[in-house]
Amino acid sequence: MAMNLESGTNKKDANRESILKIAQEIFSKYGYKKTTLDDIANAVRKGKSSLYYYFTSKEDLFQEVIQKEVDILRKELEIVVNRNTDPVDKLRDYILTKLTTFRGMANFYNALENDVTAIEFIENIKHRHQQEEIRMIKRILIEGVRKNIFEVYDLTLAAIGITTAIKGLEMPLAAGDYSKVNLEQSVDNIVKILCYGVMKR
Repeated sequence: MAMNLESGTNKKDANRESILKIAQEIFSKYGYKKTTLDDIANAVRKGKSSLYYYFTSKEDLFQEVIQKEVDILRKELEIVVNRNTDPVDKLRDYILTKLTTFRGMANFYNALENDVTAIEFIENIKHRHQQEEIRMIKRILIEGVRKNIFEVYDLTLAAIGITTAIKGLEMPLAAGDYSKVNLEQSVDNIVKILCYGVMKR
């Protein structure tokens, strides 16, 4: 009996994950506003009523898609922050991980950026995630200061500045003019500016 329950739970989780994956693709293509539950149901080859078994509404499904992406990114960034590496390398790996993940989901984020309904809709999730990113960058900076590698007078302000700079680079490096350039090389240039400034030495 316990085995059957566990098997049923695994199947439900697998179905849910499949719906989330396909829903992300549909939302990427049409945006939040134009996507319907019928579109998603047709893509997963289930009746619309089946979707209600897993999600209460289109809004609920969309929130879950966003939260899943945020959780994946957070885990990847935490792995970088917890590595036993030089703070400069850690900052580089953090930026590279963030931008690589963003580039991989460029269509999805592009759909969000151009969909006012979606932007309003996920503001709280984005704000929470941004605060977490500021804390992670601050941890890297604190480590660099302790190791006498960084000289930072206001750690919070510096973390906000770096986080904002990375955010500003997301779209150009993922879907803009720089979307085809070598990401590692671009990140190396960004880290040089962040760590050494733009003044000639």
